[in-house]
Amino acid sequence: MASRPRSAFTLIELLVVIAIIAILIALLLPAVQQAREAARRTQCKNNLKQLGLALHNYHDVHNMFPPFSGGTGSGLNIANGNRTRLSGIVYVLPFIEQAALYREIVALNTPPYDNTAQYKVALPALLCPSDAGLVDPNNAGNTRGKKNYMFCAGDTHAGIAAANCTRPANPVVLPNRGMFGTYTCYGLRDATDGSSNTIAMAEICGSDRVGGPGGTARTVLAAGTASPASCRALWNASTKTYTDGGFTGEAARSYRWADGAASWSAFSTAAPPNAGSCLSNGGGAGHCDGLYAAESRHAGGVQALMTDGAVRFISENIDAGNQAAPLPSISTTSASPYGVWGALGTRSGGEVVGEF
Repeated sequence: MASRPRSAFTLIELLVVIAIIAILIALLLPAVQQAREAARRTQCKNNLKQLGLALHNYHDVHNMFPPFSGGTGSGLNIANGNRTRLSGIVYVLPFIEQAALYREIVALNTPPYDNTAQYKVALPALLCPSDAGLVDPNNAGNTRGKKNYMFCAGDTHAGIAAANCTRPANPVVLPNRGMFGTYTCYGLRDATDGSSNTIAMAEICGSDRVGGPGGTARTVLAAGTASPASCRALWNASTKTYTDGGFTGEAARSYRWADGAASWSAFSTAAPPNAGSCLSNGGGAGHCDGLYAAESRHAGGVQALMTDGAVRFISENIDAGNQAAPLPSISTTSASPYGVWGALGTRSGGEVVGEF
């Protein structure tokens, strides 16, 4: 007698099929995720290229780059207007197709940390897709516009150690070792180390991984022996926080694209990429000075815009020299003590930079 044909899978066959599908998913999912991250990284690189083009167009018009922090109009009076705290991004808005927004900001009589609509605009050109989230984790109800790209202030502390980041009495002379300074502008002529060997901008990510107001971080960096190592010593690897916590009551590091205070506009090449940062002024002092590292959500390093317009991926394991060396004075042009990474941050340190 002929047996009846089967009309369905047996349980064993079904389990085998499910197992095969699960194995295929396990094999393919990482590849899909890697492809997505590669696309995000490419977009991030393109954003930096466009910012580089904007900076060079600005340079063509003004024969210099903008400062990372400055002011316009009534902002020259520190008690009024924008309090000379507009970021370098504001200066280049006309060159990234945001001329209307630039005119509105110039006409404002409010500082960039105020709850003003123009300062809350989200600009895709300033955002790395790998660093998701537009809401400030420290100040969700009062989020300003976010940015993931900062200006290089050299290989030492960035900004000014003054209450509320106010400018000193005229004449203002605030030199810096990098291509960008506070109230100070440099041009291609000043990059004597070579524009291809000098970083202009690099990534940072939305993070509160910074030693908070007052306390240990401020004390350490205010001392004459401040160094990247003294900042790193405050890092708690288990909790992934600093001794002083985060930006308590203030915007997280990348959440004020229009604010020129150093914590929202600058980084230095003292500590290597992704090493974390420390404040030397916190809370009410406006986060205007500190040791700020470049950071990204990309695996293994950060993308950096060189002064010549090229974009390079810099490994977080790049030679960073003697991390215990004190931070150099902002007024000197000596070689950086922080290896290749430090040398890439100085515009005129006289270092010979090889492959990196």
